[in-house]
Amino acid sequence: MNRTPQNMSQHNVPRAVSLPNDFGAPVGITGILVAEDIHFSTGTGLLTVEKLYRSEEGSVAYGVIAASGESRERRAYLLDERDGHVHADCCGRALELPLDDMYELLAMALQAEDAASTLDEHMLLRPAVNED
Repeated sequence: MNRTPQNMSQHNVPRAVSLPNDFGAPVGITGILVAEDIHFSTGTGLLTVEKLYRSEEGSVAYGVIAASGESRERRAYLLDERDGHVHADCCGRALELPLDDMYELLAMALQAEDAASTLDEHMLLRPAVNED
């Protein structure tokens, strides 16, 4: 996710959203849009649309739609942080993971060879303010 909607003042009112999910029931949340991204890979012809919503209670809903040619796949996830754990729900399947383990798995995924080859397509890396 590298785009945050501009002029967020008009979007700060929570609204009911239903994210489509081809692998189960749609994921519903009442929240605000905090990030969205549309990406097209010229190499694969894959169009990816991602949206991230946050509720007033802190829950996060993530929806991703990937389409190429005639095929399309829609997935939606609901994430909650409670007691130092991340609770992820997708299609009625739940996963509970300690925050530290989640961060470690994320770092491992980013270091994987296939993730490294597409890193430039999905991330905008900028030096920190205090770096030269």
